[in-house]
Amino acid sequence: MDTMDTNKQENTADVLGLNNVTDRKSAEYDLVTSLLAAADFRNTADAVTPVEIRRGGKYYFTVHIRPISGDEVRQARKKATTYGKNPQGVKYPKIETDFNSGLFDSWLIYLATTPEDQEKIWGNKAIKDQYGLMENVESIDVLLLFGEKSALSDKVIEISGLDDEVPDEEDLAKK
Repeated sequence: MDTMDTNKQENTADVLGLNNVTDRKSAEYDLVTSLLAAADFRNTADAVTPVEIRRGGKYYFTVHIRPISGDEVRQARKKATTYGKNPQGVKYPKIETDFNSGLFDSWLIYLATTPEDQEKIWGNKAIKDQYGLMENVESIDVLLLFGEKSALSDKVIEISGLDDEVPDEEDLAKK
């Protein structure tokens, strides 16, 4: 092995914080274990947050939500967006003509809800039949008041880490 390969390995180990570790294999295993746990966090029981829906002190139901991914946010946005013909012609991609923020919030909530609650609460057959709803996500507007829906959507954003403040360039430069 030449010096260039050795330097590259040392730099990689330094980035991973493994240069000062006596048991390198154990440290690498711990790192991989931590990375896998971080990647699967939103699917663990620890990530689920129960939210009680109460009005005037009266308990109605509890919905369980989990963090959502960027792909799920894109999916919610796509479902809340209406697309139309591109004025430049049919050979060009369709363009956004309308964005429904209320529907976007409903999809965020629905996608963040645990599968059990998606069926049990939002997909409740009695509610869907009573109000003539076609999709489970439509139940959100029936079951939640505007403020409850807004607060639940904010909670989804919070537990997903989307509202964390991003440090500005000055703060990063100080570190």
